[in-house]
Amino acid sequence: MFAMNKVMDGSKIQLEQKQELVKELKNTKMKKLLTIAVILMGVSTTAVHADDHMYFRNIAESDLTVKAMSGLKFKVTAVNLLEKTYVEVKDETGLTLYKEVATSDFAKVLNLSSLPDGEYVIVLTTGDKVVKEPFEIKTETKVIRTATPAK
Repeated sequence: MFAMNKVMDGSKIQLEQKQELVKELKNTKMKKLLTIAVILMGVSTTAVHADDHMYFRNIAESDLTVKAMSGLKFKVTAVNLLEKTYVEVKDETGLTLYKEVATSDFAKVLNLSSLPDGEYVIVLTTGDKVVKEPFEIKTETKVIRTATPAK
């Protein structure tokens, strides 16, 4: 009987050792899985920000753009301004018809449909950099003549 108790105690100890070993393995696996999950979350967050049009601006130079839209409208943008930026609309003689000063990031749609026919230019000036976008307003009238039989 004494020998049987020793065998049972020995198998109990082995069983407990096996259980502790399994626990340690599970903890190690959990730590690895948790580490991998954290890394993947970081990578996926970076990818989401990249798709969300996150960009880094050029600190040394301002970005000035003029984009033509439909119906005599122009979108004027000035980003990363280091100093005052002047937004002007001038006619063919150089007369300033519109002027605005921007000191921070600037975006505006200019509706120029009320101007008479002629040649114009949108001028963006910041420091030494000048962006000019010339455009022409020309009214075209089409005459459509038709003949219909009299009744």
